[in-house]
Amino acid sequence: ARPPRPRDPPGTTPAGTTPAGPVLGFRELSERVIASVADRYPWLNRVLMGMLAVFTGTCVVAVVSRLSPLPLIPVPLFVVAAYGLRQARGATERRQLFNWVLLFALATIVGFWLIAVVGRWVE
Repeated sequence: ARPPRPRDPPGTTPAGTTPAGPVLGFRELSERVIASVADRYPWLNRVLMGMLAVFTGTCVVAVVSRLSPLPLIPVPLFVVAAYGLRQARGATERRQLFNWVLLFALATIVGFWLIAVVGRWVE
């Protein structure tokens, strides 16, 4: 058995080290990163909204070019993503902002996945 490690008295830290701050979980870290990005790049919301409009327009053009309504399947998810992005713009708390950005990201990802699946069906 090993002898117990010596401990420093409370309130002191060994030379050359700094006291550790609070340990953040994944959610708290994500909230801080998203809030930082939202504060630093206020124009990002408009760019992402424009990209969602392009994705939706691409689906509409695909209906005309493929002569099939199947490419419209991801459009409701892009509408949900746009709603989440719009709500994120008005969020005042970090937790709300994280939740709306998560909705935006998940709806967009699932929409892209559906585009891939529909592309295989239409071929």
